[in-house]
Amino acid sequence: MRKAIRLSLAAALVGSAMLQGASVDIDGYRGGTLDFMLKGIYVVDDHKNGFAPSNGGGYLVKVKHVTPDIWVDNLKVGVGVYVNGDAGLTDWDKNSAPEYDKGAYGLSVDVDGASKALMGEFFVTYKNSYFDAKLGRQTLDTPLTKIQVSLMPNFYEAYMLGTNVVDGLRLNAGHITKMSFGSRAAADAGMIGENTGTAGVGFKNDDFMSFETATSYIDQAKFYNMGVAAGLKKNTNGRSVVGATYTGVKNLQADFWVYHSDDVADDFYAEVGYKIPLNESSAVKLSAQYLMQKDTGDSLAGERDFNMFGAKVAYDAKQWGVFAAYNKSGDEDGTEGQYFNAWGADPAYTSTIFSRNAYRTDVDAYKIGAHYIVMKGLKFTVDYAEYGKSKSTVGGITALTANTALEDAYEIDTGFTYKPNQNWFFRVFNARRLSEFDGRVISKTPERRMNHYRAAVVYNF
Repeated sequence: MRKAIRLSLAAALVGSAMLQGASVDIDGYRGGTLDFMLKGIYVVDDHKNGFAPSNGGGYLVKVKHVTPDIWVDNLKVGVGVYVNGDAGLTDWDKNSAPEYDKGAYGLSVDVDGASKALMGEFFVTYKNSYFDAKLGRQTLDTPLTKIQVSLMPNFYEAYMLGTNVVDGLRLNAGHITKMSFGSRAAADAGMIGENTGTAGVGFKNDDFMSFETATSYIDQAKFYNMGVAAGLKKNTNGRSVVGATYTGVKNLQADFWVYHSDDVADDFYAEVGYKIPLNESSAVKLSAQYLMQKDTGDSLAGERDFNMFGAKVAYDAKQWGVFAAYNKSGDEDGTEGQYFNAWGADPAYTSTIFSRNAYRTDVDAYKIGAHYIVMKGLKFTVDYAEYGKSKSTVGGITALTANTALEDAYEIDTGFTYKPNQNWFFRVFNARRLSEFDGRVISKTPERRMNHYRAAVVYNF
């Protein structure tokens, strides 16, 4: 298996290198644009407690081509192929006792890190002076379809329209029919979401085929109807979205978005930000956000009456910056009090690398952070977030064991990023985290703590 994985990686790299060297111009004819990316991530170390990954790595090769205009002006076709695996760097056999040396499930999309390819993007785009359209498989840049990515991203089959006819006002509308989960979805469900359904995946991590359990039925890097992708085991009519972004006042941006998920829930998201320049090299930015969710139709994900608001203030100068943020979620009982976060959303100001507790029930979340430019291209960052105890309950616990929060959750992230030029990007970081459910694990050790070291490198062409 490992030899095959290594051979697959080698083939992917060789093929990509050949594409990188190919000319997009053929006999003077413009052949469109070619985007090539190679990304690698390696888990250096963590506590060996079976909670967070403590060994392994992964890679992603991306090759994307967008044609020049075809048939009519500004009509283009795009195709993006993504290959993801662990390159044989992960030991998958020490996940249980006595080692508890967990492999990096969040870095690959197939069983035991096997290399897997997906045509994640296949779309048609068109733009004129009145509107623009993007139809087909794509990534979606909207507030409730963006989330942190490790390697393979989430993809959506969607049909999106937009217009900028009114100066300072961007209007968007579309419909999403299918979704494909990326490599980090396994962590979103389990280690980050702790099977609460609040961190970007609506079901427990054991339901992913990569965990090879009796309940597994969802493959990563495969497109599913939006109802099935939400863990509801039933097709729905998808998710409709409309949004407006206003930038007509200098230094002000206001967003309002509505998402209707058939027979599941309606989501409403609003955000406003205002930048106050202090001088040529520094400014203060004030931001506020509000997220609301209410069940609709057959309420397939249960009754929902969630709300969360947030505030953030940030100061940025030429060489350094600081910020402080706050989120507060509602305290309704049962499923009503927590966000059904099934399709990869994370707009909360207080989210960190491995914590998204603001979507749980009755949470007061605080986050402060700072960055410093050490030298050109080299940045140091540090963030601290405190989440307290929520009223949500951890998934995957038997009826014989309590499943409520025991600890005040927190996370501290420190790291360096280095970008020497437009092609290369390097990052190393440490994440120290305490879960609010520390002590509630019954199938492995009771510890839910992290002291996670990770390194990443990206090459873009």
